[in-house]
Amino acid sequence: MSIDDSPVCARHEGDVAMRLRSMHSDNIAPDQLLGLFECPECGHERRLPIDLRTEVA
Repeated sequence: MSIDDSPVCARHEGDVAMRLRSMHSDNIAPDQLLGLFECPECGHERRLPIDLRTEVA
């Protein structure tokens, strides 16, 4: 997942995009960055890994 990809909230039938609220390093894997996403409609939170590597074409 890149920082521009936002997940959809699983608690809604339609596609409600979650917003990135904050980023944290993982205690178990310090080189892994986790994004805390929050649904703007219901407040459901979800943590997902963020890949900050850029692809060079």
